[in-house]
Amino acid sequence: MLPFYGRKLSRKTKNFDVNELKRFKYFFDEGNFEKVKKERRLTFLKKNLEIGFGSGENVLFQSLRKKDEVFLACDPFISGSEKLKKKIDELGADNLYFTDLDFYKLHNLIKTFIFKRIFILFPDPWPKKKHKKRRLINNDFVDTLSAMSSKDTQVVVATDHEGYSTQVIKSFLKDRKFKLALHKINQLVLNDLEIYPTKYFMKARNEKKIVNFFLFKK
Repeated sequence: MLPFYGRKLSRKTKNFDVNELKRFKYFFDEGNFEKVKKERRLTFLKKNLEIGFGSGENVLFQSLRKKDEVFLACDPFISGSEKLKKKIDELGADNLYFTDLDFYKLHNLIKTFIFKRIFILFPDPWPKKKHKKRRLINNDFVDTLSAMSSKDTQVVVATDHEGYSTQVIKSFLKDRKFKLALHKINQLVLNDLEIYPTKYFMKARNEKKIVNFFLFKK
């Protein structure tokens, strides 16, 4: 199980903002998850997950277009959570719950959850050779996703790193737990992938990087 690498707080983050975040109705951590888990929508609605939500653009987009489903999102970086909190308040996305827990700590809380769709958009590629072991997507990670999936689950992955793209394909197709249903390059087709053009996608496009979008199914 990989530890989280990196800073959780930006230098601009204030203690007041963190405390406000911790009290927010749709934010959860290990301390209050059992209370959140009792929400009726988490029992009866179809569930979706975004791993590493960044500033929250995609998961917010998903929650607003699918009001009859519930969305969970995790990202250890607190600044992204603060931005997402503000957007939830502004737009009234009451079917979206988020946390600053990393994926594996979150998984320990939601082991019984099965997800309809799982989004992993532009995970950190850790490009240096000595840091490759820090990458989120590997064989063990895909095994964990498989346990959180049904035969109808879809997993959407995006990356602009060529070496990581190869690793993603190998990890998902190993042992035939998933099949590659769709592969798009340098495109964001909402009708096919139904994802939002996040700032990471726009940055990669502006820098003329090759962006790979994958859709995997069980």
